[in-house]
Amino acid sequence: MAEGSSSRGLKDESRVVPPAPVIGISSGSVALNHVKIDQISALQDGIDSLSLAMFEALRGLRDAVAPESGNLGGGAGSANNNNSDTTGDFEEFWQSYKNGDAETVALVKKLSPTPPSKREDYIRIHAKVEMEKDAELVARLASAVLQKSANIDDCVSQLPGMHRTRTQQMEYIRTLLEQNQKVAQILEDKYRIASERRDEMRQYVKDRTCEALGIIDD
Repeated sequence: MAEGSSSRGLKDESRVVPPAPVIGISSGSVALNHVKIDQISALQDGIDSLSLAMFEALRGLRDAVAPESGNLGGGAGSANNNNSDTTGDFEEFWQSYKNGDAETVALVKKLSPTPPSKREDYIRIHAKVEMEKDAELVARLASAVLQKSANIDDCVSQLPGMHRTRTQQMEYIRTLLEQNQKVAQILEDKYRIASERRDEMRQYVKDRTCEALGIIDD
């Protein structure tokens, strides 16, 4: 009985119980606590976001300045479609003003000191409106790109070692290498001890089994 208890005690000591996951409840939903993103991943996300913002900016400018370039067909058909779209936009703008749309009337008053009387006046005002929209679009897209770029600068400035000199960084790397060597040696010692303990346990079980069955091991 004492020997069996000793063997069972050795097995219990060698058993490793993995830690249970930590789960927190926030705002009625289940979520993992302490979820962190490493700084390199955050920097990569920032670069991807900047690339996407620049792509959207270029596409937005193309659609605003030359919408016909987005058509793959090209040629006279695309030019006719562009003219049709421009005419349709103007007609919609003209009808809105004639119907007394408050926003359109206010916009016309802002761009023209005198009320328009001829179709050419409406065309000129409509061109100014489109120009202001393009300018607003450019400002908004530029602001988005600059903000993404600033976010990348912040991520880079927060990376470990960015504020160290070359000499300090090399010294820090040397210290890390020394620490890694010490930890590697400790790991090798632990592995050797664990292997010896495992061999002892196997031999112990083998001897007790042979003894209980009356087997003589040569």
